[in-house]
Amino acid sequence: MLINSFRRALEQLGVAGKLFTTDVTPASSAMQISDKGFIVPRAGSLEYIPTLKDIVRENDIGLVVPLTDLDLRSLSRRRDEFAELGCTVMIGPEETIKLCRDKKSFADHLMQAGLSTIRTFTLAEFRNNPFYPCFIKPVRGSAGHGTAMIKNSRELRGHVHTFGSQLLVQDYIPGQEFTVDVYRTRQGQVKAIVPRQRLLVRSGEVDQGVTVYDQDIIDKTMKLIDLMDGLWGVFCCQCRRPIDGVPHFFELNPRFGGGLPLSIAAGVDLPLYLLQEVLGLPITAEFGKFQHNLLMMRYSQEITKQIDDPSALPGFKSPIFR
Repeated sequence: MLINSFRRALEQLGVAGKLFTTDVTPASSAMQISDKGFIVPRAGSLEYIPTLKDIVRENDIGLVVPLTDLDLRSLSRRRDEFAELGCTVMIGPEETIKLCRDKKSFADHLMQAGLSTIRTFTLAEFRNNPFYPCFIKPVRGSAGHGTAMIKNSRELRGHVHTFGSQLLVQDYIPGQEFTVDVYRTRQGQVKAIVPRQRLLVRSGEVDQGVTVYDQDIIDKTMKLIDLMDGLWGVFCCQCRRPIDGVPHFFELNPRFGGGLPLSIAAGVDLPLYLLQEVLGLPITAEFGKFQHNLLMMRYSQEITKQIDDPSALPGFKSPIFR
């Protein structure tokens, strides 16, 4: 887990820090291995940011690291309020975060800059000039929820009936898919870029992946990063490439990616670099140095805990499918 990576980084730096986690439910494996967990309101609610600020203030927290897409906009909008409490939020400016979260605007932005991307249409635009096969996804989705390859109009109608009409449609480009992990300082220096090929994906998360040294992907990632004003810390972008073709970038996640443990295992300790920067220490990353062709194969691990009231758990009345 990422928590363990941060714990190792603290030990390496000789820093006696604590790791806290938040969630909307106690049924959170991360909360069981952190030093302390807090139940918070759902991201997007009026109480969410004030609750986080209270936790920061009462526990003298110096760094907040968002791990999902749900609170990126609100954290970017109010990051100065955390700074007033002596707390750094690993987040870029609101306009850049907004651009990353809007997949249509992001694709248009890349196209205008001359980067290869995947043609992206709103559902209304697509219906004016449909084509199949196509790839469909929510306007603001994550973890692969609501994504599918659509072969005909019947499948499209069924998908819209299930997921609603707030959808984007893209060209379906078969081929290799990569996630590229990046570390960029607040001064705009890129300290690390690690491409990792996604071999097996489940619910939007990579189960099997391998690090690759691909100069073309690294160079084009640098060009993409230059377009993202103020984005700093750890983030990842995704591209798809036909065999021996040009990488087509289609997404940038301004947060830690789910497959990050592979980059860390390959020698690029991104949590360590983040702590070094926030603590004002030299960042020890060596650009381009990572273990190539390192294969990651994930498996599930169970965590058990005695609870008092199962009826309070999400999924108690009806199972949750992801």
